[in-house]
Amino acid sequence: MGKIMIIGCNKGGAGKTTTSVNLSVALAYAGHEVCLVDADPQRSASRWYAEREAADLNPKITLIEKRDNISSTLRTLGEKFDYVVVDVAGRNSRELITGATVADLIVAPHQCSQLDLDTLGELQEQVVRIRDLNPGLKVFAYHSMASTNPSVRETERREFLDFVSEFPEITPLSSVGFYRKAYKDSIPAGKSVLEGDNVQAAAEVNGLMKEILSGA
Repeated sequence: MGKIMIIGCNKGGAGKTTTSVNLSVALAYAGHEVCLVDADPQRSASRWYAEREAADLNPKITLIEKRDNISSTLRTLGEKFDYVVVDVAGRNSRELITGATVADLIVAPHQCSQLDLDTLGELQEQVVRIRDLNPGLKVFAYHSMASTNPSVRETERREFLDFVSEFPEITPLSSVGFYRKAYKDSIPAGKSVLEGDNVQAAAEVNGLMKEILSGA
């Protein structure tokens, strides 16, 4: 049975689709069969995938779109693929809740902003209820779109970790995704940063993948 991982949180603009597509390509580069599920009505992952297909890029991944109750679909995909990566909408969505009942883990990208981090309380309440149905579910907070400015970098990271520590059901990842133009530039071309020339961004994605796999 493959691993099912949901990339989701209750706040838009935190980099969920960017994390989903880059993680999917990283897993495919590592030799795994990967299915990316676009469960967000905005269809950002689907548009990215269409560009990737048109450019005939390798490695290949599979994409399907699914809305509403996605639990049975994810179970079926988990029997066919090594990893199922699910991109859900940035809100308390039906896709997030139903998907989490069958998932192995949730990766919740958050910027270090009060508006983002304030939604962790809602996520923790959801996780407590979902674990009644899926007690093995692991939940990780991923510090996304972090500042590259050396003068604020350490302070921002400390604030992020301090805030997440208030929510015992959610574990902060050591990996950090920084705000880099390379992430934004790769999406319209159907690429990941692993297929670009920004070595730092590629290292961030590979580090995230390795950390998730070691803890999953």
